[in-house]
Amino acid sequence: MKLWVKIALLNVVIVVSLGVLIGLAVRSIAIDSMREEVTRQGLSIARNLSDRIADPLLLNDLYKTNDAIRDVLKTELDVEYVFVTGKDGGLFAHTFEGGRPPDLLRWNPFGLEKLSAVQLLSTEKGLVRDIGVRIFGGMNPELHIGIREERIAQTLNRIRNLVVASTAAVILIGIVLSFSLSRLVTKPLNTLVEFTHILSQGEFGKRVEIMSGDEVGELSGTFNNLSQELKLYRERMEDSYRQMLRTEKLTALGRLSAGLAHELRNPLTSIKVLFQTLRNNPSPTKEDMEVVLSSVEQMDDLLTRFLRFARSDDFEISEVYINSVIKQVLNLTRFQIKNGSIKVNMELSKLPPVRADRAMLRQALLNLVLNALDAMPDGGTLTISSRAENGCFSVSVKDTGPGIPVNIQGRIFDPFFTTKGDGTGLGLSIVYNIINLHKGEVGFESDGGGTTFNLKIPVNI
Repeated sequence: MKLWVKIALLNVVIVVSLGVLIGLAVRSIAIDSMREEVTRQGLSIARNLSDRIADPLLLNDLYKTNDAIRDVLKTELDVEYVFVTGKDGGLFAHTFEGGRPPDLLRWNPFGLEKLSAVQLLSTEKGLVRDIGVRIFGGMNPELHIGIREERIAQTLNRIRNLVVASTAAVILIGIVLSFSLSRLVTKPLNTLVEFTHILSQGEFGKRVEIMSGDEVGELSGTFNNLSQELKLYRERMEDSYRQMLRTEKLTALGRLSAGLAHELRNPLTSIKVLFQTLRNNPSPTKEDMEVVLSSVEQMDDLLTRFLRFARSDDFEISEVYINSVIKQVLNLTRFQIKNGSIKVNMELSKLPPVRADRAMLRQALLNLVLNALDAMPDGGTLTISSRAENGCFSVSVKDTGPGIPVNIQGRIFDPFFTTKGDGTGLGLSIVYNIINLHKGEVGFESDGGGTTFNLKIPVNI
């Protein structure tokens, strides 16, 4: 779930909760206020009526008492009933049609020391507030008036409808504002998240523009500084890596130079013999010239291949046929292979072209092949295989040497780690970095029967 959705939902929950709490509070306050108002109104009516019936009650004049009560019922529509107790405490007058309720005198009793009492009653017609007043202080006569709370219920219904409508409007407005504000708040954060994805893809040096004076603005400034620092760090690492690659290449060139000298000696010997013959016969034949030209072309081809390997430094992506690169490496090392009595097995599958740096892959494979040859000083078998699997191509270089000791297997890819007296310790480190630069993987298996290095690189990087 997106952050802005979480913020919006949280705001909605807060708005709904506040709306419900405010509605309940308003309802409670309204109920209390209206009931207080009904009580005050009832007490006023009861006291006015008690004053009118005081004299008729002392004279036991039931007619005037009922007449006063009827006047109240006509003018006060909220009055449900009226009853009066006499000097003896018994019922003197009432407005109940069909007879008085049997427990009427127990509805709202209060002692002689009290002048009034209020009691909420639940009747068949709903809630009724019984308001009783003592007509004469310290004497039995009481006047009870029942005030219906129907008006309160109606008012509460109107208040409830108003509160519900207001709460719904507030919630709707709150939802709209919450979603708008949450998107406004999280938009810079989303920009930062997208910027982190850019950095994770290695696009260092870029900047994120967030004009804000809050914590998000400070964070964007920190990310911009980090991007610049990562760019500078990568540039320094690339310079260092190029230096390491040149060092290892010079080492490989030194090892290949002996084979180059041997390969050049054969055509030079042919030319030398031919020119010695020309001393005695200064007129060369057509066949003699063809021998000279063939020898020169052979030397030119050897030097061209040697220089092509020596001059390649930059990282250039192009379509590369990996089997062709394998054959080039074996061609470069054919003198070492021949002198070392090494048998070569090639198990090459038909592969499509891959997007890679030809020179770097050639350097990585050359390092592995030279290491394999060094591992078999008394001869052996070098097996190179290639295959395609799951959108990647894999190359394996296997020797039949004694294998890599277990105690150093965890360090062979470390820069400058070597077990050779004349080694630089950069060969396998260079291999690891080249394959990693191609977003690939390097692994190996080693035992007493030899070592196999496995390279796995995506077809498209």
